[in-house]
Parts: sequence; structure tokens; C-alpha cells
Amino acid sequence: MQEPQIPPSSTTNSIEGDNIEEKKELEQLVVETTGASDYKGKYLQGWRRHLVSLGCCICMFLVNVEVSIVGTALVPIVEDLKGVERMGWVITGYLITYTATIIIWAKLSDIFGRKYTMAASLLFFTAFSGACGASQNMTQLIVSRVFQGIGAAGCWSIGLTMGYELVPRELYPIQGAMYTGAGALGSLTGPLIGGGTSQHGQWRWAFLFNTPVGAATILLLVATVPAQFPHQGDPDYHSPTWRQKLSIHSLARLDIPGCFLLLAACMTIVAVLLEGGISIAWNSGAAIALFVVSGIVWIAFLANEWFFTKRDRTLEPIFPWRFMHNRAWMGTLIFSFMSGIPYNILIINIPQRFQDLDGSSPMGAAVRLIPFNLLIAVTCVLVNVFLMKSGVPCVYFLLLGSIIQVGGLAWFCVLPQDGTLPSTIYGCQIITGFGIGCILGITLLMPPLVVDKKDLAISSGALILFRALGGIFGLSITTTAFNTYLKKHLFDTFGDIPTAAILTAVQEAKHLPLDEQLEVRTVLSEAYSVQMKILVGFAALQVLAVALVYRKGDQIKVVPDAKK
Repeated sequence: MQEPQIPPSSTTNSIEGDNIEEKKELEQLVVETTGASDYKGKYLQGWRRHLVSLGCCICMFLVNVEVSIVGTALVPIVEDLKGVERMGWVITGYLITYTATIIIWAKLSDIFGRKYTMAASLLFFTAFSGACGASQNMTQLIVSRVFQGIGAAGCWSIGLTMGYELVPRELYPIQGAMYTGAGALGSLTGPLIGGGTSQHGQWRWAFLFNTPVGAATILLLVATVPAQFPHQGDPDYHSPTWRQKLSIHSLARLDIPGCFLLLAACMTIVAVLLEGGISIAWNSGAAIALFVVSGIVWIAFLANEWFFTKRDRTLEPIFPWRFMHNRAWMGTLIFSFMSGIPYNILIINIPQRFQDLDGSSPMGAAVRLIPFNLLIAVTCVLVNVFLMKSGVPCVYFLLLGSIIQVGGLAWFCVLPQDGTLPSTIYGCQIITGFGIGCILGITLLMPPLVVDKKDLAISSGALILFRALGGIFGLSITTTAFNTYLKKHLFDTFGDIPTAAILTAVQEAKHLPLDEQLEVRTVLSEAYSVQMKILVGFAALQVLAVALVYRKGDQIKVVPDAKK
């Protein structure tokens, strides 16, 4: 079936009449290409759409703030709550539940509606942010962070899904630019808030500031999102009552076995990756057992999804097996996984470099991270707008971003390893940030372009899940390499100390004689370079992954070509 074309305007005496006719033709084209029976009724319009978009952007901003804020606030937290041996779980606890519940929230929104699940996840996040700020000991803080991560997962996955459903396909780049910009702004702001509050002894505000902002955003979304969203413009849609939503037939749609298996699989693998080599030795029985259990549970999860996808049942899998047969979508997931690796390492690596090698304060180190996050945000916006205007296939920007990212990371590798930190590191941040921005901007646009509409929510959740797992996987590998290098080359200075005590010993090196301080800084420079070399390898694999997204003669575009 040919897509409609916009006829060329003719020159007549009635210019106004021609303009009206052309506007009708254009609206008809949008109606037919988007599949909407009533374009203006299908999507939210005007102030309401902008307010819903604002609410979703705030959610993504807050979640990304909390992912990055603890890095610069952790030291004063530990000093106040007296739990240095468990400080890693302040980060690990949050990431475990954040990763494990992303797709589950997405599926719940299919059953109970976007409005109420979004409000519930944000309420969860806001309430436990307050609990984090009110914690009186490390146990309370860790438990609160675990539940805060559950709410954060829903905010991201449901918010991203709503972003796709707010506008027709040709406006996806605008939504993508706003959402990625909000996320990057959160990653930029988090270290600044953490550093600022920690320097003034007010670390609790690193969490408490979420409560008024979160509460206001809940009210905003409840007031502006229609109860039937995104079906508010569909005359054939009949909204189920709460009795129907909670009925046995409705709840039977939920893939409960898959949910439990995914939770167990994510929790075990994330726990061993983040704690391996620190509180758990890699060759210990505990680490080996966690890897084995995680592998078995992942296999059981995939088997569960295959079984219920192949059988025509009421139950709806949270990772349907048809995903495995969609080459472009699997390529997108691999890209999401791989792109999470350099980003999550660099937002930790760069501030640490400035503190260890340049003597910067936590706040000063956070300020010096601004070029990196700023370039990601700006590039995401520019790439999305360019795609909307030009119609260039998405795969070319994935290739461009991957190549530029390799170049930026390679530049990090050739920085001096003499214990100094040159100003050229800002150039490394800018080039690498541009490459990551290209990739992030494109991957967030891909789900509605390559999957069926019925899978939109769970595909959005899967995209974020793979990105989070990639970040955790990369963090585990690079942290292990970093710590191993330090232990080996600083043995003469510190002796055979536990891995968990290495960073504390390095921070205390400022009290050593000047020649030993220089030796420590030199070894740190070399260890940071080792991390960058690992990232170059992962970034190079992204270039190869482009082949999975490439379609010969039928490239993926945001706005499809009109056939002539």
C-alpha cells in the first residue's frame, strides 16, 4: 500500500484557500502514517502534553541524580553513620533492585495503566528518599536505598514508555531530546549536589531534596495524565474498572514466574559483580556459588519466556521470545548494554582522577565532570533534531558515535602517567561525551521503531535493563583491574592489605614523604589508564554491533520515506 503524498501547491488567486487545503492534506498524511483515526484526539495536545512531558522529565532527572549523587557524598555518610565495612552496599543495594524491577514495572503498567503505576513508582521513590535522609545508622540507609531503587526503576521505564505514547512517530526525536537531556542533566547535577552537601556536613539533603520535588511531581502527573492514557482518543477502547483490573483473569496476564526468576537472576549477578573482589573474593565459594545460581536462574528465565510465548495462553511474558527473532531489536539491546559500560565508568573515573591526582575537593571534582555530561546532553538534542529534519537512517549515527567514542577513550589512554593531570583531559571528555551522546540519543528512539506496539512498555524496560546491566558489568571488570593493579604495584608501600582497604590507604598517602606520594600518584595514573584500555575494547565491539541494526535497502528511520 502506497503512503499518501503531499501534492505541490498551485498558484491561484485564492492563496488562503490553497493553504487551508494543503493543511488538510498534511493532517491527512499524518493520520494515515501514524495509524490514528483522529490525530488530534489520539494524542494529548497543548499545555497538557507539555506538563506530562515535564513530569516524566523530572522523574528521569531525579533517578539519574540518585544514581550519581552518592559517589561524592559517601565519605561524609560513612563518617556520620559509622559503617565503613558496609559502605559499598549503599550503592549496590540501590542498583540491585533498580536493575531487577525495571521490566516488572513496565509490565504492571500494561495491566493497571500508566497513570497509576507511574504515580505509585514515584511515591515509592519519594517516600524512601525521605527515609534515606532520616536514616540513623547504616542498616537503615541500606534498606531505604534498596526500596528507593525499586521506585526509581518504575520512574524510568514507565516514564520512557509514556514519552513514546505522548506524540506521533515523527515527533519522537523531540521527546527523545527532552528525556535524554533530563537524564544527562541529572547525572551532571548529582555529583554537584553530593559534593556541595558533603562539604558542608549536610549529606542528608542529598536525599531529602527529592521529597518536595517528588511530591509536587506526583500531583502534577495525577492532575494531567488521563486515567485512560494512552487510549484516551480511542472510541473503541473501554477502560476496565478496578474490579476488573484486580480480577483473577486480569492478574493471570502477569508473568509471575518470569518476574521472580528475573528478580533472582538480576539480584545474584549484580551482587557478585559489584562485591566480587572487594568483600567477596573472586575464587571464593560464595562468588562461585552466586555465579552458578545466577546462570541457572537466567536459563530458567529464558526457558519460561520461550514456553509461554510459544503457548497461546492468557499469561503475557515480560521478555517474549519474539524479541530473540528481531535482529534489529537484539542489536539495539546489545548497543544499550555496551553503551552503559563507558558511561558508568567515566562518571566515577573522572572525578576520582581529579581528587587523587589533582587534589580537588569532591565539589571541585564534580564541577570538572561538567564538560562530559554537558556534551552528552547537547549531542542527544542535536542528533534527535537532525534525524527529525533530515531523515538520515539511525544506523549511521550509531556507527558515527561508536567510532568517535573509541577515539575519545583512546585519547584517555595516552594521557601522561606521571602522576599529573593535564588540561587535555577536558578534550577527552568532550570527544567521548559526543560519541556517547550520539549512541544514547539513538538507542532511546529505537523501541517504537523496531518492536510491535503491544510490546512497547516491556521493550522500554528491557532497553534500560540492558543498559544498567552493562554499566554494572563494566564497573565490575574495570574496578577489579584497577584494584589488582594497585595491590601489585603498591605492595612495597602499603604491604599486603585487603582489597577493600586499598582506596582508604591511597587517600591517606598524602601523609607519606613526598617521593612516596609521587610514586602513589604515578601508580594511580597507570591504573586509570588500564581502565581506559578496557573501555576502548568494549567501545570497539560497539562498532561491530552496528551490523545487527543494519538493514539492507530498508534502513530504520524516525520518519519513513513517502513512496512516490
